[in-house]
Order: sequence, then C-alpha cells, then structure tokens
Amino acid sequence: MGERSRLVWPIAAAAVSAVGGVMWSARRRSAGGRHEMPDLPGAHEDGTVHVTPEGEVRVDPNA
Repeated sequence: MGERSRLVWPIAAAAVSAVGGVMWSARRRSAGGRHEMPDLPGAHEDGTVHVTPEGEVRVDPNA
C-alpha cells in the first residue's frame, strides 16, 4: 500500500464528520427549532387585553 491509500480513510471520515456537523448545526438553527412569533400580536396569549383589527386596545370585562 502506498502512502496515498493510507490517507483515504481518515480523510473520508473527517469529511463525513464535517458535513454531518454542518448539517446538524444548520438543522438546529432552522426556524422550526426556535420560538416563532405568531402571525398576529397577542395570538399566543389568552389574557384580558385584546387588540381589535382597527388597532384599539380593549379590556375584556368578563375576565
């Protein structure tokens, strides 16, 4: 075996590890992995204050 053929497996393993690390990092940072803001302000809340489509803030008296 020549010197060149001895380096093939370590180089291939390093390349696969590097590609796997980049893919893992990219998937981890994708939008689905983080908290996403809702389409409407306050859509994730169920509180006593509501914003109307006109932009007015109203307090729910029943809450």
